[in-house]
Amino acid sequence: MLRKFNLLIEKTAHGAFLLGVFGGVVMTGLIFVSTLMRYLGGRPLRFSDELAGLLFLSLTFLCLPYVLDQGRHIRIEILLKLAPPAMARIMDVIGTITLVTFCVVFAYEAWDFMDFSRSISSRADISGILLWPWMAIMPFSMLLCILVQFRHGIRQPLADRALEEEAL
Repeated sequence: MLRKFNLLIEKTAHGAFLLGVFGGVVMTGLIFVSTLMRYLGGRPLRFSDELAGLLFLSLTFLCLPYVLDQGRHIRIEILLKLAPPAMARIMDVIGTITLVTFCVVFAYEAWDFMDFSRSISSRADISGILLWPWMAIMPFSMLLCILVQFRHGIRQPLADRALEEEAL
């Protein structure tokens, strides 16, 4: 059962990552086309700025859980390397607690924000894009980050050292 849970979280995070990357590709294409239209046609796409912003939100939040799962998030490792092993483990646990606390608070606040947006049927100014589905990405991402962290226990996920050495 636990193995199925781990696999489900891993696959969900990877699927969200791929969706986020796709959003980034679409965002890049949209900005490119809008720029061409501005300089060659004299008028950019009217909705390009709004949609690019929403796609950037998607790229950022959908990629977070996978990056956390792979241990590729930003870490201050110099402190961990300078500290004795026992202190480094305590710092790791404090980092995990901080991450989970942040994700819980952020998910709660983002859910309220999204729910309010849904209740008033908030739309983008120029394009009229319904905003609450895009806002739902934020609490989804934070909840998935919490599940990813639970998948790894109280320790922060570590990146594959072979990949880091290969990059050097």
